[in-house]
Amino acid sequence: MLKLPGKLSAEKFLARYWQKDHLIMPRALERVRPAISRNELGWLATLDDVESRLIFTERSDTGVRYHADMGPFDPEHLAALPKRDWTLLVHDVEKHLPAMRKLFSHVPFIPDWRIDDLMVSFAAPGGGVGPHRDNYDVFLCQGIGVREWHVATHSVADDPAASDDLAITAEFQGQQHTMREGDVLYLPPGIAHWGTAIRACITYSIGMRAPQLSDLSREFPCTDANDAFYTDKDLAPDEAQPGWISANAIDRAVRLLGTAAKERAAVAETLGRYVTATKGWITPEGATPDEVAAMLAGLHEGASLAVHGMARIAYDDRNIYVNGRHMSLSDGSDTFVKELCAGRRVKGPLSSVGKVAEMVAWIAESGGLEIPEMA
Repeated sequence: MLKLPGKLSAEKFLARYWQKDHLIMPRALERVRPAISRNELGWLATLDDVESRLIFTERSDTGVRYHADMGPFDPEHLAALPKRDWTLLVHDVEKHLPAMRKLFSHVPFIPDWRIDDLMVSFAAPGGGVGPHRDNYDVFLCQGIGVREWHVATHSVADDPAASDDLAITAEFQGQQHTMREGDVLYLPPGIAHWGTAIRACITYSIGMRAPQLSDLSREFPCTDANDAFYTDKDLAPDEAQPGWISANAIDRAVRLLGTAAKERAAVAETLGRYVTATKGWITPEGATPDEVAAMLAGLHEGASLAVHGMARIAYDDRNIYVNGRHMSLSDGSDTFVKELCAGRRVKGPLSSVGKVAEMVAWIAESGGLEIPEMA
């Protein structure tokens, strides 16, 4: 877990800062591990199924502008980049390199269904994405190098002239923080921030997922659907159990949407499907009937199966959710589901018949499990 400053506990962090104010955490990590190198990040950015961007800072006598190019990139193009004023961002790194999921363990007080992805950026000196604001919470963990951050303490206007393809705000001073390896900056939604590499650096961004209320309201009538995002400023530490969508989370969604009490189950299902939905280009393929049969036979003999690195799994008191689909929980499946979400693995020996076997088959068909190579 992050080493919070002073005598700040996880409970106090949630009460004082979560979705309320930014917090700089010097030496919150001894070092960022596991880590990724510049060359490994560059290799990911050459792959067709990896979302990546290059952002260039263009300085002139008339001001600063920002320009973005979308990946994938040719290795020769990456090798020919200038010595300064650019940054490479790669999204969903933990889905392509599952070992990187371990970085999520540094924020065990946040429900993991709220975590969207691990974005990793490499910035040459002078590089950054410009002053901007996000609609989600993020923990910015500084790896190698040095980055200077400015965090706004007041409202900042947008600056559409600064970029044709990025949402940039006007430049500002705000609070200034110089971050070195092991430092962490937490930012709630809506606060403008601006990071610039002083020395070439790598930053690991643990970004959150917050549904828009208008997305949640499409399947049932409600009175207050709008473009606002789901919020949980009253989040409690005991809600952060692996994979679990708490009753409090569902109640928040019901209140925010203004739905009738009778729609609670529908809200819960929609929330669960939404927060486990995957991006189209990184959606795991489901297992075929023959593959499912082989997987169940292997589990019966004592084998184990890993959750697919790109899969998203969650559950509430009624359903399990996998990659945007849901299945009702059966009697006696609670322990299995909790262990699955905690360890991201199905362990044998396991009966090849019965309710749990049916659930395993459904999870596999939904793309939730790695498919072993068939002999």
